Amino acid sequence: MGNLPTGQAGKTSRPAFAAGRYFKYAIGEIALVMIGILLALQVNTWNENKKANTNFNKSLVNVFNDLEIDLVRVQDVNAYYKRIDTVVDNIINGNYSEADYRKNPGLGRVIFYAYEFQVTDMGYNVLMQKTENIPVGYEQLIAELNQQYIKTKENVEGRYNGLYILRTSNHKRYALNYPWFSQRDSMNIEKSVQHYANNTIFKNEADLFKYFGPRDYGRSIQNFYGQGLSLYLTLKTILKDKSPLPRFFPKNAEGYDAIKNDYLGSYVSERGTNLIIKKQNDFLFVSRDDLPNTSLITMTSKDTFYNHRNGVTLTFKRDESNKVIGWSNINNTMHKVEDND
Repeated sequence: MGNLPTGQAGKTSRPAFAAGRYFKYAIGEIALVMIGILLALQVNTWNENKKANTNFNKSLVNVFNDLEIDLVRVQDVNAYYKRIDTVVDNIINGNYSEADYRKNPGLGRVIFYAYEFQVTDMGYNVLMQKTENIPVGYEQLIAELNQQYIKTKENVEGRYNGLYILRTSNHKRYALNYPWFSQRDSMNIEKSVQHYANNTIFKNEADLFKYFGPRDYGRSIQNFYGQGLSLYLTLKTILKDKSPLPRFFPKNAEGYDAIKNDYLGSYVSERGTNLIIKKQNDFLFVSRDDLPNTSLITMTSKDTFYNHRNGVTLTFKRDESNKVIGWSNINNTMHKVEDND
């Protein structure tokens, strides 16, 4: 009735030991299977992500090519409206004589024409039709693309529609009310010269055309161009494009490399507007904290930069120690925010 003999105790423990060993082995097998499954899933996810990145980059190449075409074309349109702006100002201010209109009959007819810029957005539309191919981490790029090809494009198209309606109205009104308008003989040409040089109503019409043409429409395409330059560099970086920048891309004046870092940092206006100057692809850009898009600025001379998005010149100021302390333009004055401000 005492303890079991030693031999019997040994016989009882062997099956329990074997069961524990097999249980541990089974757990190990299950763990290995689970690890294998997880590794397979991870590899599959990696392959899917790689495939998505490849498809996404292929679509981005088309967007990149479309944008490059537009940046070349928009410069011609922009230059046209800058010339027209000068012509219209001269008309409004009475700077053209009868002799000027005789020598160049086209001066008086500027209010009857409009040069349209059409945005090439086929690559963008194809990209956005396949949103499942957009990899994680490209939210900022998508925001910039949407800004360029939705908001800015709609602004360009809307401004042109207003200009087109005005120019069509001008053309119809003159064709109806002035018989000389459709005639090209010397007598009727002289009548047109007298009208363009001396008629006050024509100067008012030119003033209205300036508002819808060089001012509104011209600014919208300038905005598309300036915003597109920033987007072009972003796409070039993502696609790892190593080719030289095209000839149309703006260049900085000599001496830029030695002082470019002087301008980096945060700036604030008297009205509380916060702007940041940052560097991307060795160029300087101005941006707001709450907007996805940026404006390329290039140095025309020391401490003088041109904003390619709005056509405004920025003049930077330095203190006695030669440190940049802010900038000013036709709109406002910006104060550079130091770390201890």
